[in-house]
Amino acid sequence: MTTPRWLNDDEQKFWRLMLNAVRKVQHYNERVLQIEHNLTSSEFAVLVSLSEAENEEMRLRDLCAALDWDRSRTSHQVTRMEKRGLVEKRRYAGDARGILIDLTDEGKRRLIEAAPSHVESVRELVFDTITPELQGPVTEYLENIMRKDIGATSC
Repeated sequence: MTTPRWLNDDEQKFWRLMLNAVRKVQHYNERVLQIEHNLTSSEFAVLVSLSEAENEEMRLRDLCAALDWDRSRTSHQVTRMEKRGLVEKRRYAGDARGILIDLTDEGKRRLIEAAPSHVESVRELVFDTITPELQGPVTEYLENIMRKDIGATSC
């Protein structure tokens, strides 16, 4: 067992600040979507992914990878959304085990309706609070985190 590299006081403060800031953005976005549009942020993420896909459809495994969710979470989310008429599931013609997820007209309508308030909440909390000079280094820092290999999500 290796000796832990404990965080010093400044690192601990930064770590907790980063976690709290991410939670604040997530909670605010969730509240805006839920109150104004009766959508969860997870539903919104699925709708965005499908809307950006060719023919507004994706294989379940590709949706899972795009969202960086495990297969079970993605499958359950899609099932709940199908019951609400936001997406449709069907068998993928080229693979009997594959599932294709389609964006429905209702799902597209709800996404188009929710997008303006979602982007405004992102602008308000994220972009209105950062200077252009700081955005570059923060972007580089976040990209460094994203490049770290922590193992693949099981899709």
